[in-house]
Amino acid sequence: GDRVACGGASAAHAEIIAVPINLCAKVPDNVSLKEAAFTTVGAIAMQGVRLADVQVGSVVLVIGLGLVGQLTAQILQASGCQVIGYDLDESRCQLAVELGADQTSAKEKTVLDLIAQHTGGHGADAVVITAATDSDRPVEFAGEVCRKKGSVVVVGAVGLTFPREPYYNKELNFQISCSYGPGRYDPDYEEKGRDYPYGYVRWTEKRNMES
Repeated sequence: GDRVACGGASAAHAEIIAVPINLCAKVPDNVSLKEAAFTTVGAIAMQGVRLADVQVGSVVLVIGLGLVGQLTAQILQASGCQVIGYDLDESRCQLAVELGADQTSAKEKTVLDLIAQHTGGHGADAVVITAATDSDRPVEFAGEVCRKKGSVVVVGAVGLTFPREPYYNKELNFQISCSYGPGRYDPDYEEKGRDYPYGYVRWTEKRNMES
C-alpha cells in the first residue's frame, strides 16, 4: 500500500512490478507522485553534487543545462552554493535562472567573466559537467575555469581527451560519477539486497533516492 519510487533496470511504468529492495524508496506523505517521478534523475544529479564535495558558499559551475543539469543546479542552490550555469542553448540558460541559478550564459567568455566576478578571480570551487556531447571541450573548459585544488565531476557523457597541463598545474580533483551512487552495477547490492554499512557508506544508491 505504500507509494514508492523505483530505479534501475527492473523499474518500469506498470501496475505491478517486482523491484529489489535497494532500488525502491518510499515516497514521503508530503511529496506528490509527480514530484517523486524525478527520483531516479534526481539521484543522478545528487550523486554528482556529493562527489563535488562543495560547501555553503562554494561557487559551482554547471556545464550542460538539460534535465539533469537543471536538477543539479537546483540541488546546489538549495545547498547554499552560488550557481553559475553554462549551456549553448540560451532558453535552457534562462530556465536555470528562473529555477534558482544565480547567473547563466551561453557564451564561454561571459561564463569566465561571471566566475571571476563571483570568486575574485580565483576560479570556481567545482565544476559539474552534465552535458552530453562527443566533444572534449567541456572537460577542457572545466580545467580552465576551476580554481587551484578545485574539483571537476563528470556526470554526463562527454569526450574525455583533454590537456594534462591545467589539471596538473592546479592539482585538480577529477572524478566520473557513477549514476545514482554506491551500489550501482553491484549485483550483490542491487539484485540481492545486500546493503552497505551506514556508517561507512552514508550515501548509497537507495539513500540518494530517499534523499
